[in-house]
Amino acid sequence: MKKFMFGLMAAVTLLFGAGCGGNACDDLEDANKALNEKVEACGTDTGGEDEDVFNKSVCEDALDACSDSDKDRLSDLADCIQDLPDCQVGNEVDWIDQFSECFNRTEGISAACAAAAGG
Repeated sequence: MKKFMFGLMAAVTLLFGAGCGGNACDDLEDANKALNEKVEACGTDTGGEDEDVFNKSVCEDALDACSDSDKDRLSDLADCIQDLPDCQVGNEVDWIDQFSECFNRTEGISAACAAAAGG
């Protein structure tokens, strides 16, 4: 179970580096911090504050490649992650399902925006 959760956290890392700007980068940074707290109860974390999972400068550098719609989708992802309940031992699979559903909000991000992020 932990390996699967770490895999999901790695996916978040890649998406959090995705191109965005302004409020979307702030939203993603906040969501990254919230995510670490949400998974602590399940004995997993995203690397803590000592490891920068989210790179805000990468996010802001890719701004030119991202449309307003792209930024809205990334902000929606951040909002979804922040609205997740805390993970609870015994309910990890349900929590992972909810977490995975958040990524549906990123469907349609432009190829240019994703390419600027290296994704």
